Amino acid sequence: MQKQALVLRLRAALLGATMLSGLVAAEAHAQTAPAASNGDAVEEVIVTGYRKSLAQSTVAKREATSFADSIFAEDIGKFPDSNIAESFNRIPGITITRDITGEGTNVAIRGLGSNFTNVTLNGASIAVASSGATDAQGTDRSVDLSFFPTDLFTKLTVNKSYSADLLEGGAAGNIDMRSARPFDRPGQHITYSLQGVKPSGADLGGKGSLILSKTWDTFGVLFGVSGQRLHTDTRGYETIGFTNPNLSAAQCGATSGCNPTGGGNWTIPSTVPVGAGAGLVAGTTIDQAFLLSKNPGATIQQIDNGLLPRLGRPSAEFGTRDRINLVGSVEWRPTENLSFYLDGMYGYKNNDLQREDMAWIVRNGAAIPLNTKYDKTDCSAGCTVTQGTYANSQFFLEYRPYLEKTELWGVNPGGEWRINDKLKVEGQVNYAKSTFHRESPTFGPVTALGQGTTVDYTYNPTGIPTIKSSVDLNNPANFVWTGGRLNMQDEKRWYETKGARGSVTWGDEKLNLKFGGNYDDVSRTIRGYDNSQAWQNATCGDNPNIYLPAPNGQPPCQGLNQPGAAPAGYPTYPGYGTGYTAGQTTPLTYGGSLIPTANLASFLKPGPAGFVTVDWDAVKKATNYDKFHDNTPETGGSNTGASGGYINEKNAAAYTEVNGVTQVLDNDLRFNVGVRYVHTKQTIGGRVSVADPRNTPASGQLPDGARYPNLVNFVYVENTYSKWLPAANIAYDVSEHAVARAAVSETMTRPDPAAQLPGVSFSAPSADQATIGNSALKPYFSKNIDLGFEFYTGQEGVIAVNAFRKSITGFTTNNVVTQPFSYLAQYGITYDTLNDTQKTAINSRGGPNSAQVQIQSQINVPNKLTINGLEFQWVQPLDFLTRRFGVEGLGVNANATIVDQTSDGPAIAYGVAKYTYNLTGYYEHHGVSLRLTQTFRQGSQSSGANQNGIGSAALFTDDYKQVDFSSSFDLEKLFGLRNLPQVTFNAINLTNAAQRSYFQYSNATFTYYKPGREFLLGVRATF
Repeated sequence: MQKQALVLRLRAALLGATMLSGLVAAEAHAQTAPAASNGDAVEEVIVTGYRKSLAQSTVAKREATSFADSIFAEDIGKFPDSNIAESFNRIPGITITRDITGEGTNVAIRGLGSNFTNVTLNGASIAVASSGATDAQGTDRSVDLSFFPTDLFTKLTVNKSYSADLLEGGAAGNIDMRSARPFDRPGQHITYSLQGVKPSGADLGGKGSLILSKTWDTFGVLFGVSGQRLHTDTRGYETIGFTNPNLSAAQCGATSGCNPTGGGNWTIPSTVPVGAGAGLVAGTTIDQAFLLSKNPGATIQQIDNGLLPRLGRPSAEFGTRDRINLVGSVEWRPTENLSFYLDGMYGYKNNDLQREDMAWIVRNGAAIPLNTKYDKTDCSAGCTVTQGTYANSQFFLEYRPYLEKTELWGVNPGGEWRINDKLKVEGQVNYAKSTFHRESPTFGPVTALGQGTTVDYTYNPTGIPTIKSSVDLNNPANFVWTGGRLNMQDEKRWYETKGARGSVTWGDEKLNLKFGGNYDDVSRTIRGYDNSQAWQNATCGDNPNIYLPAPNGQPPCQGLNQPGAAPAGYPTYPGYGTGYTAGQTTPLTYGGSLIPTANLASFLKPGPAGFVTVDWDAVKKATNYDKFHDNTPETGGSNTGASGGYINEKNAAAYTEVNGVTQVLDNDLRFNVGVRYVHTKQTIGGRVSVADPRNTPASGQLPDGARYPNLVNFVYVENTYSKWLPAANIAYDVSEHAVARAAVSETMTRPDPAAQLPGVSFSAPSADQATIGNSALKPYFSKNIDLGFEFYTGQEGVIAVNAFRKSITGFTTNNVVTQPFSYLAQYGITYDTLNDTQKTAINSRGGPNSAQVQIQSQINVPNKLTINGLEFQWVQPLDFLTRRFGVEGLGVNANATIVDQTSDGPAIAYGVAKYTYNLTGYYEHHGVSLRLTQTFRQGSQSSGANQNGIGSAALFTDDYKQVDFSSSFDLEKLFGLRNLPQVTFNAINLTNAAQRSYFQYSNATFTYYKPGREFLLGVRATF
C-alpha cells in the first residue's frame, strides 16, 4: 500500500505541473525570443542526451505537413525498452500487445488492432515469420517487433495520416523503422553497451551491442551487432475458456429445458461411478433430486448454467530467450547531388523454454458437483460458480518443451540523384526472407479416475482461483497413462518479401509535383507437421507396429506391457497383407509400451511450480523421440493453431501528389495533395481433405471398421481488386509558435491471410471449435479525417491536441454457428479423419452425430464502424524553475488518447482501449539523467461473442498499468575525467503489474500472468 501511495503521489506531482502551463509558455517564449534592443544577449540553453532527442522529435513534428510523430536514437537507446514495440508505446495514440513475459510484441494505432498497422523497414515492406506472443497464431499482417532491438535504429516514425507516397496497407496508419547508416554521424565512432539483466524469479541474463562506423569524404561504412540472453520464469493461470454442464433431461427437469445459455462441454454421469470419492455410493442415480440434495441452497438453474473453467490450470513458463541482430550499411556520395546506400540486416531469435500446466479436467470430464455456490440468484442468463466440491475429478499434466527459432535476413539498396535544382529521382529495391520453426511436443499423463479424487474450488474475482486437489499433484506415483495423451506437432513458416519503388520530383519547396510507383511481392507459407499417433502408440499405446488408430476412438494411452496382446478396441486385421496393405507381410502385433504405467513415475519428478514435471532427456531417449520427430509427416494442423497454407500477394501501385508552401495572411501554409492507385492479385492455397471413395459400405476391403485415410488436395484460388486512394494534408503556421493541421484520406488494409486459407482447422484437441477459411474476403477501407493544433513553447516543448475520425467499411465479423460434428462432412472432415484424442472428445459428447461443434468463419459485413478519438500531448522542459527556485533539468513528457467506436451493425474492433496515457517525468543535468514513466491502457473487449459455444460470452482484458525507471550517469561529466563510460540502471514494471483477462463476467478469470520486475545494470560509451 505504501508503494502504491508513493506512486500516486508522484503521479499527482507530475500532473500538477500542468497547472503551470500558462507560466511555462510565457517563460519559454522569453527563452526563445530574439536579443533585446538594449543589446543584452539572451542565454542560450544547450540540450543534450534525452532532451536533445525530444527536441529533434519536436522539430520533426513541427516541420511535417502530415500528422506524424518520431522518436530519435537518443530517445530509443536511453529508455529501458527491450525492443522497438516498447519504444513505440510512448507515442500518442499507440498501444501494444504484450506477451505473458510482459514484453511488447505488436503495435496498434488509434484504436485499431495491429493487423491494421502497416510496418515498413527503411520504407520497404517487411514480414517476420513469427507467431508473436505465446499461444498467438501470428498469421495476420502484424509484425512481431520483439524481433528488433532498439540499439540498431536511429529513427522511428509513426504516420497517423496518409499521403499518396506512403506504402498502402495500413488503414490505421504506417510505422517506419530506420536502421543506422554511417552518415547519420559523420566521422569515426565506436559505441558499445553492456547490461546485466535480472528478472524477478529468474537467473541473471545479459544483453549488449556494438556499433562501428567510419566516414570519409564521400564514402561511409557501418556495422552493428546486438545480442541478448535473457532468462524468464513466468507464473500464471489459464482456463482455455469456461463451460457449464450438459445436464440430461432427468438432471435438469425435462419441462424446464436444459442448458439454455449454451456451452455444455462437461457431462455429469447418470450414476455415481466406482471410486468417485466424497463419500458417494457407486451406482446411485444422479438426477435432479440428487443434485439439489447435494447442493443445498442452489437451484437447478444455477447448477445448469454456472460457469467453471474448462481446464483450470496453473502454468509456468521458464527458460532462455536468445536474440542476435546484425546491421550493415554502406553509403557512397560521389557528389553533393548523388548518393547511394546499401543496407543489410540479419536477425536470429531462439526461445528455449519449458511450459508446464496442471489442468483440472472439466471440459469433456465427468465431475460431480457438491455444495456449490454461485454469484447470482437468477442464473437464467448465466452466472459464475464461486465455490464447490467436485467428486470424480481428474488432472492432466501438460509438459511441453517449447522451442522456437525465427530468422530474418534482407538487403535494401537505393539511391537519390538530384539532377538539377528542380528535378530529383529516387529509387530503392528490397529483398527479405524469414523462417520460423516451433517444436512443442506434449507429454500428458493423468491422475487415475476411480481413485476418489475430489477438488475444492473457490473462485477469485480478481485473480487466480483456488483449485485444491485431494491428491498430491507433486507426487509422481499419482499419475497413470490411461486417458492421457502425447502430441508431436511442429510448425514451419517461410515468408519472402521483395519489391521495388521509385519516384520523380519536379519543382522546388514552394511547389513541386511528385509521381512514382512501387511493386511488392509478398509470400507466406505455413506448414504443420504431426506424428502424434506413431509416437503415442509406441510410448504408451502398447506399441503396435502399424500405426493405425482404433476405429472406436479409444485412446491408445493404455501404458500396458503385454507384447502380443491388443488392447480392447484395436483392430486385429485378419486380412492384413492383402488389399490396400498388399505386399506388407509383417503381421499386426503389439510389443508393449516403451513407457508402461509401471515405469511412468520414474520419468516424472516434483516440479518447481508445485506439481510434477518431466525428465525430458530420459523421455526422449526411452521413446526414440528424435527418430519419430525426424520422420514427422505434414498434416493440416499445427502447434500454434494456425491453418497450413500459402498466400501470395502481388501489389502494384502508382501515385502522384502535389507539395508546396504558400502564404496565407502572411503565414506559411504547407500542403500535400495526391492520389494513389493500387492493384492487388492474391493467390491463396490450402489443404482440403476429401473422403477416399473406397470408404463405402459396399467395398468391404477393410475389416474391423477401419477406413482408408482421407485424400488431401492442395487447392488454389485467385482474387484481384483495385482501388484509388486519395489523400490530402495541410499545415498552417498560425503564428511563430502555433501550427494548425488538417488531413483527409482513404486507406486500406487487405484481409487477414489466415482467415482466407481454404480448409478446416481445429483450435483445440477436443475438436469442439472449427475454423473454416473464406478466400473471398474483401479488403477493409477507411475514410479518415484528422484535425490538430500544436503550440510550441520553446526547445523541446510542445502542447498538442488532435481529433480524428475513421469510418471503416468492409469490416469482418466472426460468423459462428453451432452444428453437430457430422455437419463438417461436406468439408471433408469426418470422424475417421480425426486423431484419437479428438475422437475420444467427440465420443464423450455423444458421438459424431450428437457432439456439438462451434464452427466459425470470417465474413464481410455491410455495416460501417466509426472510430472517433482525441489525442493530447505535452512535452515541456521546466527550465523556468531554474530562475525561480534554483532547480535545473526537470521536465515532463505526457500524452493521452481517448477512443470511442460506434457501429450500425455487428462490425466491431476488438482490443480497443477507450483510454490510454503515457506520463514521463525527467531530470537531466550535469551528467545525471533520470526518468520515471507510467503507461496505462484501459481494459477492453478482446474477442467476439459465442465463446466456447456460450452465446453471450466474450473475452475482455483488465486495465494494465506499468511503471518503468531509467537512469544514466555520465562519469566523464561527473568526475571531469576523459574516456569514462556512462553507467545505466533501469527497472521495468516497478509496481509488479499483472496481466489479466476474463470470460463474460468480470469475476471469471480467463488468464492471469505475473511477469514480475526486471532490473538492468550496465555501461555505455561512445568514442
